[in-house]
Amino acid sequence: MNREEVIERLKEELEIPLFNGKIEKKNYSEEEYQKIKKDLTDYFDNYVRNVEN
Repeated sequence: MNREEVIERLKEELEIPLFNGKIEKKNYSEEEYQKIKKDLTDYFDNYVRNVEN
């Protein structure tokens, strides 16, 4: 999948409609997509939630 498809899928699956991350323009495998998704959720859990608490 290409960069635009990755961004659209992240918007949908993570329920972030205005997400516009900086992702390299290349073709991504499912494994690469899952790593990007995990990295984003880990970032949110580790940094954003800690600010809220």
